[in-house]
Amino acid sequence: MKLDLSILVFGCFSFFTKYLDQKSITNAYVSGMKEEIGLLGNELNYLTAIFWASYCTAMIPTCYFITQYPANIVLPSLELGWGLATFGLAWAQNVNTLYAMRFFVGLFECASFAGTIYIIGSWYKPSETARRVALFYISSLLGTMFAGYLQAAAYTNLNGVNGLSGWRYCNEFDNWRMEDWHPGIRWLFIIDTIITLGIALFGFTFFPDIPARRKPLLLSHAEHTLARKRLVGYTAPPGLKLSRSIFKHVLRRWHFYAFVLLWTLMDLNGQIGGQPFSLYLKAYSPSVYSVVQVNTLPTIGTACSIVGALLAGIAADRIGNFWMPAMATTLLLMVGTIMLVVWNIGETGRLVAFILEGFVGPISPMAMSWATVTMASDAEERAVVTASMNSIGQAITAGVQVVMYPATGAPRWVSSFKANLGLNIVQIIGIMAIVYLGRRETDTKVTETDMEAAIVTGGDGVQDHVQKVL
Repeated sequence: MKLDLSILVFGCFSFFTKYLDQKSITNAYVSGMKEEIGLLGNELNYLTAIFWASYCTAMIPTCYFITQYPANIVLPSLELGWGLATFGLAWAQNVNTLYAMRFFVGLFECASFAGTIYIIGSWYKPSETARRVALFYISSLLGTMFAGYLQAAAYTNLNGVNGLSGWRYCNEFDNWRMEDWHPGIRWLFIIDTIITLGIALFGFTFFPDIPARRKPLLLSHAEHTLARKRLVGYTAPPGLKLSRSIFKHVLRRWHFYAFVLLWTLMDLNGQIGGQPFSLYLKAYSPSVYSVVQVNTLPTIGTACSIVGALLAGIAADRIGNFWMPAMATTLLLMVGTIMLVVWNIGETGRLVAFILEGFVGPISPMAMSWATVTMASDAEERAVVTASMNSIGQAITAGVQVVMYPATGAPRWVSSFKANLGLNIVQIIGIMAIVYLGRRETDTKVTETDMEAAIVTGGDGVQDHVQKVL
């Protein structure tokens, strides 16, 4: 309980605000920012790409800082920097300022995910990991979901409060005139900043460092000793020193390639239920969907992700594997993609298809928990691979999204939907490949352990025992 309060309260609220901010950009765009700032063509895609470029570039170097310096100082400090950069978004008057602020937001956000996952993997047993990673992950989905309702509420209640000029909304979208526009809101980013200050303060006070370095505030000395003893035989002591040899070691093993590939496929397949869904709704606004509906309908898909991630995390811990929940959610995702490829299924059918894309959510905690447990005995590899999964996967997706789902392509991206269907199939193959490689590795370790036992036993029966093992 104390570990959960120390780690998950800070981690979940921190991740919540990160995705509240990410979704806020899209919500602001479809609610009036495009017209006020004067965004042209695919500049929304470029804003997203700049964010992910700084985020992903800084991700792997955070391995060094998290392993060399106190995590309870590094992560809350980055949280403060993130809050200041987000506050700058509230006052942007042109697209160049938005580009600069999104760069710094991505830079300060780089350790939020990988850093918290690393700390979770440092304090919990393998059988305790999946549901906690799932709970941590759904905080991002809640941020995405809450952003839609917050934008809708702000649109209704905060326009022009205290004289703040902000995103503007047209009362009449047909034949509109400049005088028809009224002040909107920049409150989304201000609210993000206010929440962040409290989260950072909590982190400085309660968030723990790795077990081997210092005792968390909420744990007594006896409890700290117990927490460390629980991990013996499960998790390698994470007193790490990263060097070139570590990266050579990582790149020689299958873990890096398999888990980075799975995470990248998940990111690519998760695109449809995000920004493209909002752009689809925006394309039919206000004739079919109101501004409030444009902001709130995508939250239904997010709710599917939340429920799916929680159920998948609980199931994975109970049944002792990650591939079954991952496979089940991938199949649901594929159904939605097939419906979008067909397209002529009516407006309700297309909404259902976009909502089904939300089931990509459970893949994230399954993949990260799977990687964490698989590499539990090698803390250095775990730190590098989990950071690489997120950074490489997001970097590839950020670049591809501009091509696959440009804002100018809304509401239908024919070739991209077909490409995602192919990627769904590759994702299934990737899941099965990890199952095979993991079982082969386990069998190899068991064989090596039996041989060592035979040699230690000695006596006349050594040769017979070794031969039997072989």
